[in-house]
Amino acid sequence: MSGISLKCMRKAQGISQDRLREGICSRSSLRIYKDGKCDPEKLCMDALLQRLGKTVDKYYIQLSEKEYILAKQRIWIQVCLKRGKLKAAEKSIYQYSAMPGTAEKLHRQFIAFVQAELLRRQKAPLEKQQKMTFSGLAETIEEKEYLPKLLEKRVFHLLELFLLQRYVILLEDIGKEADAMCWYKALLKRFEQEKREIADKQKLYPLIAWRFADCLIKKEQFAQALPIVIQALTLLRYSKIQNMLYILLREQQFLIQEKMGNSVMEQEKKFVHRLKEILCGKNGKLEENYYPIYIESHIYSVNEMIRERREMQNKTRESLVGLVCDVRTLEREEKNGMKPQRKTWKGLREELGLSCQKYDGGIVTEEYEDYKILEEMLQAYDKRETDKAMILYERLRGKLDMKELTNRQFEKYWSIELRFEKGLISCEERNQQLWKMMSWTLSLKNKEKSFLCWLTKYEREAFDTITWDCEEKEIEEILPLLKKQFFRNLNLTEQIMEIGFYDKVLYSIARGYLRSGNLQRAEQYITLAIKQRKFRDWGLSWDRLFFLRFQIEEKKFGLWTKKVPPEDETAFQWARLAWAFAKENNDTSMCDFIIGYFQRHYSSKEKYLD
Repeated sequence: MSGISLKCMRKAQGISQDRLREGICSRSSLRIYKDGKCDPEKLCMDALLQRLGKTVDKYYIQLSEKEYILAKQRIWIQVCLKRGKLKAAEKSIYQYSAMPGTAEKLHRQFIAFVQAELLRRQKAPLEKQQKMTFSGLAETIEEKEYLPKLLEKRVFHLLELFLLQRYVILLEDIGKEADAMCWYKALLKRFEQEKREIADKQKLYPLIAWRFADCLIKKEQFAQALPIVIQALTLLRYSKIQNMLYILLREQQFLIQEKMGNSVMEQEKKFVHRLKEILCGKNGKLEENYYPIYIESHIYSVNEMIRERREMQNKTRESLVGLVCDVRTLEREEKNGMKPQRKTWKGLREELGLSCQKYDGGIVTEEYEDYKILEEMLQAYDKRETDKAMILYERLRGKLDMKELTNRQFEKYWSIELRFEKGLISCEERNQQLWKMMSWTLSLKNKEKSFLCWLTKYEREAFDTITWDCEEKEIEEILPLLKKQFFRNLNLTEQIMEIGFYDKVLYSIARGYLRSGNLQRAEQYITLAIKQRKFRDWGLSWDRLFFLRFQIEEKKFGLWTKKVPPEDETAFQWARLAWAFAKENNDTSMCDFIIGYFQRHYSSKEKYLD
């Protein structure tokens, strides 16, 4: 993400420089970032983009080793909180606060945010929680008194909004319900009107909607509460987020409908009850997981990536001398996490086939309009509007500078994908072309060594696509590579892997073992995928995980070979769950797949699914 893009985004949103930087950085610092002379530290860049309405989750973010260590520690703190490991979380917060660089205001704000969550989990006195929340807000917001009109006069980043949410909820908890309701109403109005991308709205709107709806239900204002609940559920369904908050909102919906004299289908109640069992288990440990966390996905250490790529490509430090830097500079960069000068940094990455952007959104351009075209193209593709996506792709292809590796990868990857979607090339041809594209930056003579590296955006996109449709002989080639990526990206001590990628890799390994006939291994990996999905707000959808679990059970007990399998066979419980989730998410492609599957193998679906 270039400085010029930052400037264009600000102008497009009609936000002044002072409003954008307020509480975050100085005017001179913003000018340096805007001019592209240096990159801001991650939390600073996150905050600037979020105030411009951008969701940071979708970018592939390349960090210096020092920034990466801090980001990993932030992730680990929140993993501990989500899993209820409060002592480990407390220790990790203390360690983070002592790390170099965390004395800056945005880091202190993050510390206050996670400490407030820790205090809530520990059921600390409300006054103590409130004091911690205030201290976090005060880092970037100078206000003597917090009133709803604050929402009208400034732009916010996510940490500020998360802390504001907490402040308002605490108002209600300490007995100031009237004040809280004014805030709830103002917050929901702000979230609806703000030009903020939907992924951020999913983090912000549903929690406040649930609390506000609860207040309205107590006052028997059911007609006002219902549309708020429906909107919150719509936002969560959009990305197939079904966590404890989803359950609480669904239960509110049932209550409101019944109070208004409308019946609720028993099948819907059963679905929500079963989801509750899946997420909570018998001990209900996951009940606290509906408060938002600060997601940091797609993060990489550039220092580590450069070392890995150099070794994978069999390049010595000496071989790069004279091209981009001297041996001592490269040695310091690899061993000590030292960041070379900007020109050297860029040259190293270009030489090794890596993107030169800190925040990689999929293309390299200096025009903000191009990013908007890309977003529109991706949305059209997701909706299967292939002709529209192709037109937008051609517009971008004609504008982008193809000297940039990222742009060449964009051009090639989407040319392949869109032609496949239009039926112009076969699956086999698509996969061959994707492998060829990956060979631009990865050595495919020794694939297992290459796949011990972090994969960049289009390498991963291509690998995911190939993996998703692998068959027969391909499985033998793909499985070892998947396992390399699994262990490369998983921190075994901390159980951290990138959100969204974890589920896909585990799912693909399980499916590979299923197709190769190793059912024990297939069951092991799909069970792990389902377990990890409980701790994620998004990723691979439940319906796909459950249906693969059904297919493993189905093969294990030879259900295909039985002329009339018993309807109460345990395996069909997994299929029923998959079917229920696909319908709940309005996932028509998955519904069609399940219907077709049961019509082919069991004559009809009604007997075994409904």
